[in-house]
Amino acid sequence: MIYFDNNATTPPCPEALEAASAALRDCFGNPSSAHAAGRKAKKLLAESREKTASLIGARPDEIVFTGSGSEADHLAILGTWETAVRWNSKKKRIVVTGIEHPAVRKTVKKLEEAGVDVAWVPPAAGGRVSAEAVGEALTLDTLLVTVILAQNETGVIQPVKDITARAHACGAYVHTDAVQALGKIPVNVDDLGVDMLSLAAHKFHGPKGVGALYVRTGTRLGAIALGGGQEHGLRPGTENLAGIAALAAALEAATKTLARDTPRIRALRDRVAEGTLKAFPAARWNGDREHLLPNTASLSFPRLRADMLLLALDVDGICVATGSACHSGALEPSEILKAMGLDDEAARSSLRISLSRFTTEAEVARYLEVLPALLQRVVRKA
Repeated sequence: MIYFDNNATTPPCPEALEAASAALRDCFGNPSSAHAAGRKAKKLLAESREKTASLIGARPDEIVFTGSGSEADHLAILGTWETAVRWNSKKKRIVVTGIEHPAVRKTVKKLEEAGVDVAWVPPAAGGRVSAEAVGEALTLDTLLVTVILAQNETGVIQPVKDITARAHACGAYVHTDAVQALGKIPVNVDDLGVDMLSLAAHKFHGPKGVGALYVRTGTRLGAIALGGGQEHGLRPGTENLAGIAALAAALEAATKTLARDTPRIRALRDRVAEGTLKAFPAARWNGDREHLLPNTASLSFPRLRADMLLLALDVDGICVATGSACHSGALEPSEILKAMGLDDEAARSSLRISLSRFTTEAEVARYLEVLPALLQRVVRKA
């Protein structure tokens, strides 16, 4: 099997597997317990928190472990809003981009339906939101700006640092969903300046079911679930220690080799994309290539259906993703690609190819070898 769908999830790296196994075997205690087993678990939890924090330029007490990146997004948005309401804050506005992950988009939409003032900022044709456009949506009563760091479908990197500077000038908090960015580009919270940042372990070769939210000291954020006082009182529930240890180990491994891996991954990605465009000259690359994750290519194939391409590739043992979603048997065009100006047909014909540091030259060569005949078969059936 050739796996080119690493923006959906990644295979766990050896470091993550070893960390999870060791935690399950040796640190089964509850970190909240006062006895020896609990103290041992608490020590590993603290070490994992310190490691995670150091890898993104944060302090250990600014890291809140969650069950996923989506949960971290929910906590950032709802926790900020509900806290502002409790404090009778005069800040009532949320500014959000039109290219967010559903975890952000649907959460903000729910608040908007409840009467919250929400400003949606669309991207330019290349899939990048301009800091100027966000600035025009800001008002002195803006509570929160939420902007994705790297778009999961297109890989386009957003100007979060510039947006943050503008938002802070209005006294607004900034949250960034960095789930797709960690492990692919350098991420440092002080450099970005953001107040909150979401991440998920399974996007950088850690396990599923564990994520984290960075919360800058001084940010007014409250819990959105009730229970124990774990995670600084912000996320109740006994900690997933094996997952947390594996998250920290995976992030450390990804960060350690990032500078070395990035040029190779980018070169492989370019070979895949350019070979695809050569095999199907009518195809187009979606997204601003000047601001792009090194592993990602979103490609549209006019007159072809992406689901047919995906199935044909799957038969040949190659895993990719479509830029569409299937709802009730109907292929719905990607909202992200439509926001970038693609029509329904182009959005329905898009594939996302996303590599990882474990992608090999041989896998890319095999993909390029089978692609021409595969495309001919799909064209005949179109």
